[in-house]
Amino acid sequence: MSLVETVKQAGVIGCGGAGFPTHVKIDTQADVVVANGAECEPLLNSDQRVMEHYADELVEGLCLIMEQVGAKRGIIGLKEAYHGSMDAISKRIEGLEGVEIGVLGNFYPSGDEQILLTELTGRIVPEGGIPPMVNAVVSNVLTMVQVARAAKGQNVTHREVTLVGEIKKPKVVITAIGTPIRDLLNLALPAIPVEDIVVIDGGPMMGRIVSLDDTINKTTSGLVFLSKDHPLIQWRNIPMPAMVRRSSAACCQCRDCTEACSRYMQGHDIQPHLMMRSLAYQTEEPTSGMTAAFLCSQCGLCEFACPMNLSPRRAFAALAAKFRAGGLKNPHHNAPKTVHEFNKYRKIGKDRLIRRYKLTDYDTHSLTLTPIPDPPMVKISLTQAFGAPSEPVVKAGDSVVSGQLIAQAPEGKLGAALHASIDGTITEIDSDYITIEGSK
Repeated sequence: MSLVETVKQAGVIGCGGAGFPTHVKIDTQADVVVANGAECEPLLNSDQRVMEHYADELVEGLCLIMEQVGAKRGIIGLKEAYHGSMDAISKRIEGLEGVEIGVLGNFYPSGDEQILLTELTGRIVPEGGIPPMVNAVVSNVLTMVQVARAAKGQNVTHREVTLVGEIKKPKVVITAIGTPIRDLLNLALPAIPVEDIVVIDGGPMMGRIVSLDDTINKTTSGLVFLSKDHPLIQWRNIPMPAMVRRSSAACCQCRDCTEACSRYMQGHDIQPHLMMRSLAYQTEEPTSGMTAAFLCSQCGLCEFACPMNLSPRRAFAALAAKFRAGGLKNPHHNAPKTVHEFNKYRKIGKDRLIRRYKLTDYDTHSLTLTPIPDPPMVKISLTQAFGAPSEPVVKAGDSVVSGQLIAQAPEGKLGAALHASIDGTITEIDSDYITIEGSK
C-alpha cells in the first residue's frame, strides 16, 4: 500500500491548523519538506514536548514524506529557545543526509506555513496560494509523527493538548480524541469557579471560544482557560455589528494594522486599513482593499497593532464569508519575488503579545507531557477535517475497539477517516457526533 493510502486510512490530518487531510497534501512532488515546529501561539507547549519526546518518529515521518514527494531536502523548523527539542532532534539527525534544523526567532506568526517557508528557504508563496506552488510541502511536527505511526499500522486516536490558564495544574496531556473539555478542566483543577471560565480552543491569537461541553478534535493543540472577565474574552465577545460601527467611527487610517500584517510583509497586496476605510464609507461594490479578505491568514496582528482596539481580522473574516456565499472568487494572484523591505524589522515578539493581552500569569515553557487515562465517554466530531463531514460506518449499539474505523470521508470528497479512541459501545450517532461509552 502506498504511503498516501496508508495515511488516508489512518485518518491523519494537519494537527496545527485547519485540519487539511495529509494524504492529499503529500500526494504531490516537491524538492523540500518542512516540519513545522515553530508553535508561535502564546502559551502553547504541545509541539515542543512532541519534538522532545518523539524525535525519532518525527524524523522518520519527515523522511517518509520526503521519499513520497521526491524531496532531497528536509528542514525541521523550530524556535532557537526550544533547547530540549533542539538537543533531541540534533542527536537523531546526526549523520543523516538531507535533513537539517532550521532555527527561527521567537516571533509571531512564525508557525504560519507561508512565513515559515519564507524564513527557512526564501521562497514566497503566491497570493492565495499554497506551498506546493513553490515546490514545497509544509506539515506540523505532530502530523509527521502520526505519519510515522500510520506506516506502522497505528490509526489516529489520541493527541497532545496544552492545558493552561486559570487552572492549578497546567500541563501537556496525551488524551483521546473526543474527550470532553470539561473532563480535562476537572483534571487540571480550575482555579476559579467553573461557571466563570471561558475556553479558547487553540492559542489566544487564532483560537476560537468553545463550550466546556465541546470535545477534543484532532486539531486541538491547546485549551486556554480564562475568566469571563478577562480583557481578551470581553473584547472577543463584542458582536461583529458593534465592531463594524466602532470601526466606522474610530478608525483613523493610521496604517498600523497594515504595517504589522504578516501577509503584507510577504509582499502580498493586502492592506487592512484600506478595507477599514471601505467599511467606514459602506462601499457596496467590493474594492481591492475588501477582496484582500481572501489573502488574510487571520493571524490577528492587525488587532494587536490597532491603537483604537478595532478588529480588521474579524472584518476580513466576515467579508470573506460574504464573498464566498455570493460566489465571488479570489481575484488576487500576484507572485511576489521579494518580501517587504522592512520585513526583518517588523517581527512581533511573542513576549509582546503575552504582555499586550495580559497573559503573563499563565506563561510557562516547562509544562510536562502527561499521559492520562481514557475518559469514560467520548464524543467524536464528524467535522474535524477540512472538507466534507465524515460519514459513519457504524451504528448505535455496535461494540468498537480503540483504532477501529467509525467514519470516513464521503466518496470523491475531501475529508478524513475517524477511528474509535476508546474501547466501548456506540450509544448515539447524530449529524455532528458519534458518542462512545467506554467498556471499562
